[in-house]
Amino acid sequence: MSILRLVFWRHGQTEQNRLRRIQGSADIPLNDTGLGEARAAAKELARMKPTRIYSSHLGRAVQTAQFLSDETGLEIKIDERLRERAYGLWEGMTSDEIKASHAEQWQVWRSGGEPTGVEVETRKATGERVVEAVLEAVGDAEKTEVDETIVFVAHGGSISNGIISLLGLNPSEWVGLQGMDNCRWAIVEPRPGANPPWRLRSYNRRTVVPPSIVY
Repeated sequence: MSILRLVFWRHGQTEQNRLRRIQGSADIPLNDTGLGEARAAAKELARMKPTRIYSSHLGRAVQTAQFLSDETGLEIKIDERLRERAYGLWEGMTSDEIKASHAEQWQVWRSGGEPTGVEVETRKATGERVVEAVLEAVGDAEKTEVDETIVFVAHGGSISNGIISLLGLNPSEWVGLQGMDNCRWAIVEPRPGANPPWRLRSYNRRTVVPPSIVY
């Protein structure tokens, strides 16, 4: 029938998150804190009555998605296009370590630019592949006879760049969304006939709804 909302849910905490080390394409599992975060968040998200769950193939996202699958009985559909932005030579490093070893490109990165020569995926490329996955899922959902709430379980960079791109902006040029905290989520709603045809309803949430809104 229609798309009610898209929910973008960042995975729970990992040890690399705790140590403030860049993960990127590395496959890092949740730590105990992350498992607890995902379990609690899944109970909240289940209140929105999701109809589909898509997840990045990286273990920390799949582990997070599994808690929502357990709550709802929904199958997890794996889509590698939801994976985190690749950080090339910087994966496993802290910001201070990057600054010490690649000072010039660190400054480019921290000022919102695209670092070069260190194998870091651009924000634009990340956003484009995420949007491709999202719109494909939306197209499939629109063929059904139910109102759909689709949950995408992914990563800080893939979500922020994906949402920026979905809203018609170039994340390589506009970096106004910070990556969400672990196990928080964003809600994007359709705006048929509008420009852009999506709007960001909420961002970095950890509870489903404020008291004045009922789903």
